[in-house]
Amino acid sequence: MVLTASFAEIEPQEPSFDVPLFNITAKAGETAILPCSVQQLGSHWVAWLDPREKVLTARDQRIISDARISVERPFKDDWNLYIRDVEHSDAGKYMCQINTDPVKIKYVMLYVHEPPRIIEESSTSRKTAKEGDTVQLFCNATGIPEPTVTWYRRRSDINHPAKEVVGQNGEVLIIYNISRYCEDLYECVAVNGIPPAASKEIKVVVEFSPEIFLVPKRISQAIGKETILDCRITANPHIYSAWVRHEQEIENNYKYQIELYTEDNKNTITLSLRIKMIGHDDFGKYICRASNKLGKDEELVILSELVVRTEAPSTTADTFIQPTTRHNYIDPHDSSWKGGHEDQYFPPWSHGYQNSPETYGRNNDRTQETGIPNGSIIPTKNAIQVLFLSTIIWLCYSF
Repeated sequence: MVLTASFAEIEPQEPSFDVPLFNITAKAGETAILPCSVQQLGSHWVAWLDPREKVLTARDQRIISDARISVERPFKDDWNLYIRDVEHSDAGKYMCQINTDPVKIKYVMLYVHEPPRIIEESSTSRKTAKEGDTVQLFCNATGIPEPTVTWYRRRSDINHPAKEVVGQNGEVLIIYNISRYCEDLYECVAVNGIPPAASKEIKVVVEFSPEIFLVPKRISQAIGKETILDCRITANPHIYSAWVRHEQEIENNYKYQIELYTEDNKNTITLSLRIKMIGHDDFGKYICRASNKLGKDEELVILSELVVRTEAPSTTADTFIQPTTRHNYIDPHDSSWKGGHEDQYFPPWSHGYQNSPETYGRNNDRTQETGIPNGSIIPTKNAIQVLFLSTIIWLCYSF
C-alpha cells in the first residue's frame, strides 16, 4: 500500500490591529502614550504620522528632530508612541500605519487638557474707586476645557464669614453704587475639572471724604485739673487732621499733648487732645478738623469750668432746749420757793447749764469751721433769754 499526502499552500496572514480606533486624554505637561498593537506584522513595518500627516517615526526610529517623540515597545507586538511634556498643540488625530497594500491605518485621537490659568496681563489686581462709582473687576481665565469663574469676598470683619460667594459666575464682577462697606479683598477662582484650580486676589479700595464724630460736645472740668478731648475721624485716605484753637493748629507742648490711635476699622482713627493744668484761658471752643482730596469736615467741642458748690455751716441746727422736770418756771408769789427743798435755792437755769448738757447742745462737727473746741457747751438764743430772765428774778428776791 502506498500512502500519499498533499499539502495545500498556506497563505501568510495579513497584519492587523487589535482596536481600530482609540481615544487618549492627557494633561498638559505630562506624557501622552498612544497605543498601537499589531499582530502578524511579518516583514512589514509600522510608522506614526501626526494630525498634519507628517511622519514622526518609521519602525522604531524617530524621523523628526522633536526629542519629545519616541516609540516604545514593552511587548513584541507593541508600537506605542510616547509624547513627553505634551502640549495643547499636540492634540489631534494620530495615525499608526502598516505599509501593506493598501495601507492599513489605526487612528488614535489625542485630547490634551489644561488646568485653569488666569492671565495676569488682562486681569485686575487692585481697584480704587470713589464712593458711589460703578466698579468692574476682571478675571481672564483660560484652560481646556473652558473653566468656570466664581467670585468670592474675603471679609476682614470678624462678624462675617471669612469667605462668601458674591455676584454671578463669569470673568467680570460688577459692583454698582459702591460704598465704603464694599471695601475688601475679592477673589476669583477658575475651575474646569483639571486640578489644580486657579485663583487671584483683587484688592478693592473705596475713597470717601472725612466724617468727624465728637461725643460729648460739651465738657466741664475744674481749674487746675486736666481733661481729654477725643475726636473720631473716618476717612479714606487720611490726609490731614488736627485740633484747632482760635484758628491756630494745636501742637504738642507743656500745655497740650496730642496722640493718634488707630481702631479695628482701618478707616477710623481717634485724635486725642490732653489739656494739662487747666486755667481760665483754657475754657472755650476747640475744633477738630480733617480733610482730604474728596472733602473736609469739622466739629466743635466746648470746654467750660466745673464749679464745685459747698453749703455754708449752720450754728443752730443741732442745738435745742430740753425742759427739765423740776422748776419749769418760777412764780414770785409762791412762798414755797424759799421754804422748799434745798436744791430750790439754786436758780432753775443752773439745772440745765451745770447738769444738763443736752439743754445747751454741743457742736462736735464744726471745730474747724468755728474755732470752738469739740465738747464746748454752746448756748442757744432761747437759752440765753431764759438765763437772763432767771438771773433778774433771782436778784430781785435776793435783795
